[in-house]
Amino acid sequence: MNIIELKNVEVTYLGRAKPSLTVDEFYVEDGESVLIVGKSGSGKSTLVNVINGVIPNMITAQVKGEVSVFGKDPRKTPIFEIAKMIGTVLQDPEMQVFNHKVIDEIAFGPENLMLPPNEIMNRVVESAKVTGVYDLLDRETQTLSGGELQRTVIASVLAMGPKALILDEPTSNIDPEGTAQIFSLIKKFREERRSLIIVEHKLERVLPYVDRVVLVDKGRIVFDIDKEELVDKADVLKEAGVEVPDYYLYLKKKGDKSLKDYVYTPPPRYKGDSVVLDAYVKVWDRKSGKVLVDTSLTLRKGEIVALMGRNGAGKSTLLKAIMGILDKKLNSQIKLIVNGKDLSKASIMERGAYIGYLPQNFDVMFVKRTVESEVAFSMKNRGVYDKERLDEVLKMFSLYDIRKDDPLLLSMGQRRRVAMASVISSGAKILLMDEPTSGQDWYHREMLGKEVQHLRSKGFTFLIVTHDSRFVDRFCDRVLVMDKGKIVADGVPEEVFFKEGLGIYPPTEYLVMKYGSLEFPL
Repeated sequence: MNIIELKNVEVTYLGRAKPSLTVDEFYVEDGESVLIVGKSGSGKSTLVNVINGVIPNMITAQVKGEVSVFGKDPRKTPIFEIAKMIGTVLQDPEMQVFNHKVIDEIAFGPENLMLPPNEIMNRVVESAKVTGVYDLLDRETQTLSGGELQRTVIASVLAMGPKALILDEPTSNIDPEGTAQIFSLIKKFREERRSLIIVEHKLERVLPYVDRVVLVDKGRIVFDIDKEELVDKADVLKEAGVEVPDYYLYLKKKGDKSLKDYVYTPPPRYKGDSVVLDAYVKVWDRKSGKVLVDTSLTLRKGEIVALMGRNGAGKSTLLKAIMGILDKKLNSQIKLIVNGKDLSKASIMERGAYIGYLPQNFDVMFVKRTVESEVAFSMKNRGVYDKERLDEVLKMFSLYDIRKDDPLLLSMGQRRRVAMASVISSGAKILLMDEPTSGQDWYHREMLGKEVQHLRSKGFTFLIVTHDSRFVDRFCDRVLVMDKGKIVADGVPEEVFFKEGLGIYPPTEYLVMKYGSLEFPL
């Protein structure tokens, strides 16, 4: 029996002349698990938002065609009624949490359904036990790790008693340990035959727990197939910008399912020569005295260095300390030598002439209405504005032809290039990037990797905070791993990935070689 059915559906957003999504047919059977893949902007979120009623009830759009969810049309059904039938978990748990304590967050939905107190408590306890957060009920939500917070969100959705779940990129913003916890939960749901719609970039990680795979590209369903057929579509997935493991292409080329002779060869690693940054950093809380970071690092000219580790290990704090932009509640001691110059006591402005910093949410950097004026802003701020230099930077980042456009109206890749151009336009040759791969599909992560490798050829050096081991393997020369405020591992990716207890997860190509099959630990 189909619990979800879409036929001849067209979704057109307000102000758009053409539909953003066209679906001839889509269905989910009771107890089935369906994986939806596609690069950002392909139409995946539009599809799930039609199913859960967010479109058109919360996001204005015209929806033509037939839509049925457990026999009801979500366009004509209140959101809270749909939430009883199909719950939705978003990719950023912080956007879905409203309450101070875990127990209150899980109880929030049932309370709004006006259920009796005993029923509410029973639902809280049951969903907390299912998701493994029962021991966290008295914790404050802001003290939770990414994985704990996402499991709390899932518990709050389960407490509503839905018959099916939509998991919209549930692991995109959490570290490998949190990701493993979420996949363990998906495995449990699968064993219970709970109906699932999963939107996820980590295709090979979630594949064991689904029945079908649906590729969405350019607002249309390209294919809807059983997961066993996926290898035959490896080239189609890659063309659509989906992250495809190397061994998928190997199996398709070989024409059978054997991985006996599979060997993955990592890309060559660049070895920088001269040291461009040498730093010792200690950061502690002014009030409690707790040490958050106490470590040192060295960067060499032209290197692309990844900084990995669990959430809370001190990675972002380390970058901010080097840049000189720590929160006032933190104290620091730093010894910073850049290109032979001691910047230990230098101001943010002085450091910015040598080091650029790109926050995770780089859109907050934009203060001007055109690309040209945005890139010129930091040059003028430092008193080094030069028209020829401005044009050179715009061309370097392929921004010259769109220099009169509003940065906020550009694509994500273009916006990132504007941000990068802005921070290095005044001469900085070292770029610190905080989680630029978080929540991004492979198409955009690959684009970023190619951008930084291109800039490396022009003398730039990068330190990139990321959880994405495939990005690190493909595009980085060296990886540092932080744990409890210290760098505890330093080496080429293929060596560091297999060190125990670091809280990182190697690309599955390495695991396939290690275990000789597609069966490996979460």
